Amino acid sequence: MRKTSLVLLCLFLLCSLATAKTTLNVWVTGHSNEILSVMKEVIDSKFSPQFDVDVVLTGLSWADNESKYLLAAASNDVPDVGSAGALFLPELGLRGALVDLRTMPGIDEVITRASPGFYRSLTYENAIFGIPYYSSVTLAYYRDDILQDLGLGEIDTWEDLRRVLPKMQARGSNFALEWYLTNTVYSDINAFMWQNGGDDYTPDLSRSGYDLPGSIKGFKEFCELYTKYNIANELPQFIGFTTGEIAILSSSQGMYANLNNAAPQLKGKWSLRPYIGTMYQGELNRSATGTGWSLGLFKGSKNKELGWEFIKWFTSEEIQSEIANKVMERIQGSFFLPAHLESITKLPLPENDLQTLISQLKVSKASLFGLVSPNNRRRYLQFAAQEAILQGVDPEVAIRKYAAEHNVEIKRKQNEYKRFIEKLRKN
Repeated sequence: MRKTSLVLLCLFLLCSLATAKTTLNVWVTGHSNEILSVMKEVIDSKFSPQFDVDVVLTGLSWADNESKYLLAAASNDVPDVGSAGALFLPELGLRGALVDLRTMPGIDEVITRASPGFYRSLTYENAIFGIPYYSSVTLAYYRDDILQDLGLGEIDTWEDLRRVLPKMQARGSNFALEWYLTNTVYSDINAFMWQNGGDDYTPDLSRSGYDLPGSIKGFKEFCELYTKYNIANELPQFIGFTTGEIAILSSSQGMYANLNNAAPQLKGKWSLRPYIGTMYQGELNRSATGTGWSLGLFKGSKNKELGWEFIKWFTSEEIQSEIANKVMERIQGSFFLPAHLESITKLPLPENDLQTLISQLKVSKASLFGLVSPNNRRRYLQFAAQEAILQGVDPEVAIRKYAAEHNVEIKRKQNEYKRFIEKLRKN
């Protein structure tokens, strides 16, 4: 009897093992529970049966996602796939926690799906550590009714804006940049730098780019909008735009959803436009901040091939379109902007707005990944802006001061990451 029971137990265990599905652990950052629910529904209905796998989807917050990833990497208790914002995945990759995706099959096609500018924050020395699946992009919003009443023509460049600002302000209206002087002001400043040929780093990433001629010129133009042209610096943007106190506004796609859902009184009175630009080397340069939340593949995963299949599947046109449309259909006031450029054409939006989104994404950029912590580097620009605008320091003096501080930190980080970089170069 005992022998028969042991045989039956062994058979039961063997059957259980034979029918057990593989589990794929995926961590995603910065999405609401409602959006996670939509993602899980699509994953369970399509990816899981296709690959015979259970996907465990775990949401992380922006507040602690980086610390959780670093702890997971240190203990080698990692997910198979993880998402994060711009600039963090290469840091994990350099520390040896992520797979260089250029080694994975099909990478050449996959990286063409999103704006090429997104990969500035996802690569280091040609290694690729993430694939974008969600977009954030800076755009321009115009109160057409106010501008037409003022008899103003097209406002495509900063020169155009500077020319019409006195007339706008005389009628109680103004222009506002997206971030004022908060710790995210780098996003506004970067656009002015890029449009004038500057950047955060020199091309070889060995030095700060803040003292490049284009960066200095762009920083001066940014500061003068506040100090010389008196643009808005505190007014809540949604309220200001709806009241008309702001007639031209730079903001993300989130403002588009807010205006459509919470300002019905403005229907037909405003329009979405590409970001204001600069004539540079004979062309209108509309570069602005555009970045992708991205998926990386962990080296400690026991299911790397399956994890890569998930990344390819999740960033495909079909799945990006399905998730985006379901989120916008079910969650009132939401706007899920996929990273796949073709998927954007399937969004339930007016054709003009779709084309504006796509055209702006194609010329937008994420910040370059260098070795300095993004939080430190962004503070340099915030402090420089505050000194120039609030304390009256000459803008060139202010930006050169923080370029020097940036250079000190770059050298320190080059020493800290030396062994990681050498290992990366050998691969």
